[in-house]
Amino acid sequence: MVRKKSEFLVSFLVFLFIIALISGLALSTFSFFYYVKQRKNQEAMVGSLNKKISELSERISRLETSMGPNSVIDKYISAANFLSNTSTDLERIIEELYDDPTTGYIRIFVMGQENVWVTFRKGDAVYFSRELKPGLAPYKFYYFKGPSIQTQYAVQIPRDCTVILGKPMVCFLVYGVGTKQHPTKIITWKDSKVNNLESDFSLYIPK
Repeated sequence: MVRKKSEFLVSFLVFLFIIALISGLALSTFSFFYYVKQRKNQEAMVGSLNKKISELSERISRLETSMGPNSVIDKYISAANFLSNTSTDLERIIEELYDDPTTGYIRIFVMGQENVWVTFRKGDAVYFSRELKPGLAPYKFYYFKGPSIQTQYAVQIPRDCTVILGKPMVCFLVYGVGTKQHPTKIITWKDSKVNNLESDFSLYIPK
C-alpha cells in the first residue's frame, strides 16, 4: 500500500514537471515571437521617424536655399526695398523741385542736435504730429490752398491752426503767397506753442 502511494506521488510529480516544462516552453516560445514582433514594430517606427527627419531636413535645406543670400526671396526683398526707397525719394525730389507761387506754405528747421516733436492741430483735429530730426524737415505745410502735386511730404493745414513744439528749438520758414522758392520770412519761435498761425506769424492771406 505504501509502495503504491509512493509510485503515485512520483508519477504525480513527474506529471507536474512535464506540465511545467511544457508551459515554460510555450511561454518562452510566446515571449520569443512577441519580442520579434515588437522589434519589427520598433524598427518600422524608427524607419518612419528617420524618413520624416530626412524629409524635414530636405525642406529646411530648400528653405535656407530660398531665403539665403542671393536667393530668389532675398532678391525679391531687395527689389521691394529698392522700389519703396525709390518711391519715397522720388516724392521728396518732386516736393523739393516743384513750387507753385499761388500757394503759401511753411517749412521747419530744427536747431541743435536733438529731435523735436511737432504737432499741427485745430481743436480736436490733428493734421500733423511727428518727431523731426535736426536740420531742414522735408515737409511743406500749406496754409493757403493745397499743393498741385500731392505727396507724403505735402501737408495741408488751416491758416489759424495751433502748433505745439516738444522743445522751442525750431525756425519757421514762411514761403508766402506769390513767392517762389525763397522764404519771405524766417521766424525763430521761443515758446512751446503757436496759438494761431495766421495772427502770430502775420501771414499774408489773399482775399
